[in-house]
Amino acid sequence: MAAGKTILASGILVGWMCAVAVIMILSRIINIEIFFVLWLIGALIITEFISLSTLRPRWRTYQFMMLSTGVIIFGVIIIIKIINIIAP
Repeated sequence: MAAGKTILASGILVGWMCAVAVIMILSRIINIEIFFVLWLIGALIITEFISLSTLRPRWRTYQFMMLSTGVIIFGVIIIIKIINIIAP
């Protein structure tokens, strides 16, 4: 059952990433930072939907580490953007 949820979650995440990429290509705004942030938002939402409150499988630890790294990278991107605005 857990494997089914994992496959479903990964399929939804890949679909979300493809939808974001197609929209970015059609609007002719290709920015890796925006793509990364939208990917992170999708991954966080999917994680909340498939999480079980009573069980903590081993893959949840790896997923938590991946999402934590993503949030840290997102923070670095925001800090760089703020520094670029403050000190042109």
